[in-house]
Amino acid sequence: MRLIAKILLPLLVLALCVLAARAVIANRPEPSTRPSFKSSTAIEATRIEPESYTVTLNTRGEVSAANEGALVAEVAGSITEIADNFVVGGTFRQGEVLARVDPRDYEIALTLARANYAQVQAALAEEQARADQAAIDWRNLGRKGNPSDLTLRKPQLAAARANLEGARGQVQRAELDLDRTNIRARYDGRVRSKQISVGQYVNPGSALGEVFSTDTAELRLPFSSNQLQHIDIESAITNKTPVQLAASVGGTNTQWSATLARAEGIDANNRQFYVIARIDNPYGLEKPLRIGQYVEAEITGNTLENVFVIPRSSLREDKNVLIVDEVGTLQSREVEVAWKDADVAVIRSGLESGDVLNITALGSVTNGTRVKATIDGVAPQEERRGRPEGATGQREGQGNGQRINQGNGQGTEQQQSNGGNADGRMQRLKSMVDAGEELPPQAVERIKARIAAGEEVPAWLKKHIEATAK
Repeated sequence: MRLIAKILLPLLVLALCVLAARAVIANRPEPSTRPSFKSSTAIEATRIEPESYTVTLNTRGEVSAANEGALVAEVAGSITEIADNFVVGGTFRQGEVLARVDPRDYEIALTLARANYAQVQAALAEEQARADQAAIDWRNLGRKGNPSDLTLRKPQLAAARANLEGARGQVQRAELDLDRTNIRARYDGRVRSKQISVGQYVNPGSALGEVFSTDTAELRLPFSSNQLQHIDIESAITNKTPVQLAASVGGTNTQWSATLARAEGIDANNRQFYVIARIDNPYGLEKPLRIGQYVEAEITGNTLENVFVIPRSSLREDKNVLIVDEVGTLQSREVEVAWKDADVAVIRSGLESGDVLNITALGSVTNGTRVKATIDGVAPQEERRGRPEGATGQREGQGNGQRINQGNGQGTEQQQSNGGNADGRMQRLKSMVDAGEELPPQAVERIKARIAAGEEVPAWLKKHIEATAK
C-alpha cells in the first residue's frame, strides 16, 4: 500500500502541474499594442507669392589711371636739377617743372638762330628795295609793255622771303629746345617710379620715370553673357548709370560712386564683355580711391515682373525645388530660373502663388517624404489621432502618458501623439470637404497612396476619400 502511494503521489502532483501550466497558458493576457506611425521630418518653409525684382549685377575690377606712362626727355644733355617732389609717391600739378636739362647749349643755339634771322631779315629788306628800284627804272626809261618778273626781281624777292621764314623757324625751334630743357608735368598726378639722378646724361626719348594722372580714374569691369541679358549697356552708358563701388580699407568697408563711361567690347581671351566706369578726382574724395586698388562693383539692371524670389540654397541642381503639398509631403518641382546670385534665385515659371517652399537644407529625398513644416515661423498645430482599429480594452487618456485602469485591474498607457500637418493647407482641404467641394486630383492621388502604404491620414480625410471612391 505504501509502495502504491509512493508511486501515485508524484504522478498526481506532476499531472496537477501540467494542468495548471496549461490553464495559465490558455488564459494568459493579450499584450497591449501601440500603433506605429511613420516619423515626419521637421523643416522650415515659406509661402511664396509673385513679386517684382530688380536685378543687381555684381562684378569687380582694379582701379587704374585714365592717363599714365613714362616721363621722357625731349632733348639731350645732363640733368642739372630735380624737383623735391619728383620721388616715388610724390604729387605734382600740371605744368610744374620736375627736372631740368643743362640749357647752355640751347641758349647758344637760340642766340645764333636769332642772329641769323636778323641777317636774313636785312637781306629781304635789301632785295625789296632793289625790286622797287627796278620798277622805277622801267617807268623812267619809257619802255612799253609790262616788265618781266626777272626785271622786277620777283624771284630774288621770293627767295629772300623764304630765307626769312626759314630763319624764323630756326629761332622757334631753338626756343622750343630751350623750353624742353625744363621737363614739365602734362597733368596733375603722382610719381610711380624715378629713374634719373642729378648729373646723369640723357638723350631724347630717355625714360626719366613713370607717372600717372589723378584727376580721373577708370575701372575696367567684366560682364558675363548672362549678366548682359539683364542690362541695356548702350542705354546705361548714355544715361551715365551710377556704379556703386566697395572695398575694405583698414578693416572698414568703404564705398564710392562711379558712372559708366564707355564699352570696350568682348575680350578675345576670356569672352567677357568689358565696360569702363569713370571716377572723377579719386584722390580728392573724403576717403581717397587709390590707383591699383581692387574693388567690388554693383550696377542696377532690369526689373523682372511677376517672378518668385527664393533663397539660393532652396534651388537644387540649379533647376528643382521642394514643395510641401496639401497633405504634408515633399514634392520635387522643376522650375525655370530667370536670375540667380549668391543669395537669391529668381524663378520665372514652375511655381504658383501660395506654394509652400522648403528652405531647409536636406540631403537626398524622394517625393512623398512626410514633413512637419514650420511656415514663416509658425509651427504646425497639433492634432489628435484616432484609435487604431482592433484596439480593445483601452480608451484615450485625458493627457499625455495618463494611465487608465481597466476591468481586469491592470493599468495600460495611452499616449497622445502629434497629428498630421494641420497647417493652412490641411485646413483648406478640411474646408473644401465640409463645403462639399471636389478635392484637387493630385491631392486625392497622393492621399490614396498614403492610405495604401499604411501611413496615418486624418480620419475625416480618409472617410471622405473612401466615400468618394465608392
